[in-house]
Amino acid sequence: MNVPERFKVGITRYHPRDADDLAEFQLRTFEAGSRQVDPGRATWLFDQNPCRSEDDGRDLWVCRRNGAIVGQQAEIPFDLRVGRHERRAAWAIDLMVDDAWRLRGVGPALIATQLERRTIVGGLNLSDKGYAAYTRGGWSDLGVVPVYLRPLDLGRAARLGSLPERLARATPVVGPVLRAVDSAATAALRRAGARLEAVDRFDERVDEVWQAALGDYPVIAHRDLAAVRWRIDQRPDRDDLERRYLTVRGRTVGYVVLRRAGSADDPTAVVVDYLAPARWVAPLLVAAGVAARRRGAVAMSVKTRNEPADRYLRAAGFLRREHGSDAPIRFMVQCTDDALVCALVSDRDRWFITSADSDLEYAMTPASPARHDAW
Repeated sequence: MNVPERFKVGITRYHPRDADDLAEFQLRTFEAGSRQVDPGRATWLFDQNPCRSEDDGRDLWVCRRNGAIVGQQAEIPFDLRVGRHERRAAWAIDLMVDDAWRLRGVGPALIATQLERRTIVGGLNLSDKGYAAYTRGGWSDLGVVPVYLRPLDLGRAARLGSLPERLARATPVVGPVLRAVDSAATAALRRAGARLEAVDRFDERVDEVWQAALGDYPVIAHRDLAAVRWRIDQRPDRDDLERRYLTVRGRTVGYVVLRRAGSADDPTAVVVDYLAPARWVAPLLVAAGVAARRRGAVAMSVKTRNEPADRYLRAAGFLRREHGSDAPIRFMVQCTDDALVCALVSDRDRWFITSADSDLEYAMTPASPARHDAW
């Protein structure tokens, strides 16, 4: 991304001395109560990240003009597995420029400054303005992250309007089929010696899942114990999440993290994160859905890009849609690494993505999430 050096004047890495001015800028430019002004989210995202830069600053750049902060670009560093290669990559988040300084080179200069120290940078859940800025910068557009919807109580889900119209009309026929699929899946898991085990916090078994799943996903952010403990167990809303392992005859083959959403009368289950070898993804999520339905859940939603598991999910009754009730989740990437790495990173079907990547799922919740009873 070629940006004249004069536009980069006034751009620096965040330092604690910038705190007051940055807070003023964020309160002025982001919506009141948004996640960007939530101190708890900032502490978790920047200060507790095990991949953060090793200095006193946060992984965030500010642009000053006439002494005042007029723009920012933040990032979430993470370890990325690309084929057999390991890379320190980053998610670009929270690009914002003061209205008075738009179209004056601030945004491109902030983006270019971040890219100077990363060979792989991704973006998820981009706004229209962010999407336009990254497109002009030559980023690869990897489409949208699909949403998989699994009705758990077909009749109630149809009444709520959360199903496609054609499926809602076919409820009397499809409902018994879906229940039969659930019963067959539950019986198959029982015969295989599989069970879901609830845990309060993750432990070393996450590493067992990580090693078992690696071969199925060419491009995937680390989900070893250190990463998952930060990603899930240190989140500000960690007590609102349910964690479960899928074990098969004593061997741990998957994990899933659920969040309760919807209303008190018609709750839904949102999959925050999961991991399993491709053939175990559908059994893992179906079992989690059955458990959630027993506690009243109407439907389950999973925002994920997982092409190796797609056919298994569809066969298990998951409906794949480009987006649900939210806007489409745009996915872009910029790669300046070697050709082989960039070829993998630029192929949308090679990626494994869930709502826990970037701050995607946390971005879908309020700054101070309303507390729910756990599933």
